[in-house]
Order: sequence, then structure tokens, then C-alpha cells
Amino acid sequence: MASASVVYLRAEIPAKHPSAAILGEERMGAGVAVSSEHVLTAHYLVLGAARVELVGLDGRTRDVKRIALDHESGLALLTSGRPDLEPARLGGERELRAGDPVFMLTCTGEKERRGASGHVTFVGPFEAFWEYMLDRSIMTTMVNPGLAGGPLFDARARVAGIVSLGLAAVGRFSLSVPVSLFLEQRERLEHGEGPPPAERHAWLGFYPQAGEDGIAVTGVVPEGPAEAAGLQRGDLLVSVDGQAVEGLRQLYQTIWQRRPGEVVRMQVLRDEAIHVVEVLAGDRYEFFQ
Repeated sequence: MASASVVYLRAEIPAKHPSAAILGEERMGAGVAVSSEHVLTAHYLVLGAARVELVGLDGRTRDVKRIALDHESGLALLTSGRPDLEPARLGGERELRAGDPVFMLTCTGEKERRGASGHVTFVGPFEAFWEYMLDRSIMTTMVNPGLAGGPLFDARARVAGIVSLGLAAVGRFSLSVPVSLFLEQRERLEHGEGPPPAERHAWLGFYPQAGEDGIAVTGVVPEGPAEAAGLQRGDLLVSVDGQAVEGLRQLYQTIWQRRPGEVVRMQVLRDEAIHVVEVLAGDRYEFFQ
């Protein structure tokens, strides 16, 4: 039964953690059991958590003993202290096409589960202003009836993705992260490991937004690399490492050619003058640990 695999989660985050000011010190969400002891969810729900509790359909509370984050996909794998969860079937995401029927299950509280059904409207790239980009995402006609982090199922009740975001675009009301991104990293995440340093890309800690006039900086992460380098809200990006940037995807592709510890040289328009800002790229796995 698909609903038996859906769990409610509650996370407590210390006030001093960098994510607390934006995402809060207490977060609630949903997740799906992918084994008897592992739950897959959206990573921002548990980012920086000092404690996470899971509540299954049986009403029993389980403490989480380990959290493994994957910043690239936006997924997190939680290891329960009690290996008694009812896992869902995985797969099916690679077969999804626009028009295919899908459904989601989530929680509105510890005891209540809700669902919604609809269709896939888009399978393809997605990028967002918090230095986040997917080559493949799943957008659907469904409005999430509850908390984020729950599973998106295909017509055969197999988990195709994790419902991460609500979108405002007509016909694209929810975005799910494909389950294949978890399967590619499953062994590493089950061991609680992050990607090896050689596979990590540069992180600047800023919020770029694409508009008619170009890409503007709408904010920086407090005490992050961009703030330390002097990048400011309102700066308009002209070039990165000598390359003109015309969209978020191109911007991220350029930045991600660098590694943590390398310098990213940015030209910005500020107060009608060109300024050069050299950002010493950080490692978000270390910054948000």
C-alpha cells in the first residue's frame, strides 16, 4: 500500500545554523520510505537539523540517527533508528512523458495523509535562484495538498520523484526531483557520505535572478563567500571569468567549472560603474554542515 510508505517528519534546527534565518528553526514535511530504515525527502527540510523525528502511518515515532544530504539534487536520505518502515517501490521516472497520469501522497500532520492526482506537463531542465539546477525535473498539474517532501508516484504506484516545490506557473503547479538522482547516489547516501571533494563544485552563496535587463544579485548568504568578497544586492552581472552570462543555466555552468577554494572573477555593474569582484568559492557541504 503506497500510503504506508509515507511518513511525517519534524526537524529541529539550531538558531545559529546558517539556514535557520531563512528556513526556520522548526520544519515539518513528509518523506517516503525507500527501505525498512531509510526515508527519502527534500533536503531543505532537514538542512542543519540537530534532531529529526519520523512518524509512520502506524502512529509510532522514530528518531533519525543519520542525515545524508545531496545539495546537487536537493534530496536527503534519513536513516531511522528502527528498521521497521514499509518501503515503497522505486522506478518509473525514466518512463514518464508529458501527459502521463501521476499522483502524489503527503502529510498534513502526524496522523493525516492526503493525495492528489493529475498529469505530467513537463520533463526537462530547471534552475532556481539559490544556485540550484537540474538537468531533469518533473512538473505536474497537481497542487500539493499538504507538506513538501512526499513522493510522486507513476500510474503503477512506483516512486518517480520527490515533491520539492510549489510553482506559480499555470499547468506547472508542482516540481518533483527525479528518483533517479537518488538511485545514482544511493550507496553513498546510505553510508551517510557526501560527494568526494574532487566532485564538488564552487559555491558562492548568492541569489541571482534573471530579468529583462540581465542577471541581478537579489541577495547574499550571510557570512558566505559572496558577502565576504563584497558582492552586493542590486549588482548586475556582466561577466563571470571573462564570459558574458545571459541566463541562470549558463551562469551556473560557468561557475561550476570551478572547485571550492578557487577564485571566481565576476564583473558587475554597480552605480553606473563596472566593478570586479573576486569570490573565493566555498564548499556548501562544509558551510551548511
